[in-house]
Amino acid sequence: MNHKFFADLNDVNYVWSFMLRRDGLNPYLRKIDAVQSALGADEWLFWLDDDAYFTDFSWRLLPYVSPYSKYDLVICKSPINNGAWTYVSSGQFFLKSTRRSAAFLNVMRNTDLEQVKTWWSQEKYGMFTSGDQDVMVYVLATDPRFREGEFFVRLDYSEFNSREFHYKESADEHRLLHLASAIKTKEQLLEGFRERFDLNEFLIPEALLGGVDLEAYKKLRIS
Repeated sequence: MNHKFFADLNDVNYVWSFMLRRDGLNPYLRKIDAVQSALGADEWLFWLDDDAYFTDFSWRLLPYVSPYSKYDLVICKSPINNGAWTYVSSGQFFLKSTRRSAAFLNVMRNTDLEQVKTWWSQEKYGMFTSGDQDVMVYVLATDPRFREGEFFVRLDYSEFNSREFHYKESADEHRLLHLASAIKTKEQLLEGFRERFDLNEFLIPEALLGGVDLEAYKKLRIS
């Protein structure tokens, strides 16, 4: 609901992907298929995992990403969270619809996660998460076609990868809230954030709703 509401405010296309868990298949790696199927529909694709919420509803995606048009991938580093960190956060990123982006996704799709795990250096790349994020880091670090500063740019976490403890004064203090913790569940993090800033379950400020029919948004739920 949060993502759809934000997309409507931005007047951009929105697609919701739901991937059932299946035995023997890593659900995180199936994200690559979802991104591949969406690439090319628009100039830019902005991927967002379901544990991330827009909080600054004045943020406009297209003006924001335009200065980064020389890159194909715009992605954030992670903050240090209870001592843990990651080289990038694949839970939210901009990917430009180019042949190079398509090639990048193909390489990711054909990369063996076990090979990545053997290669991994926690000192260089942070926590290993056993999913698409590790594959992405591996491809970015080892394939010369996808160098930093040419193919991609890594931004500070504060751009669109903030945690709940970064919000001190208000719910719109940062652009994006990413619920991630090794100590609390995502549900606990979300509930704590809602209570602190007196927000509804969608983290949409009541003042923005106006004549919006929230019931229509609720019907988007899949039972």
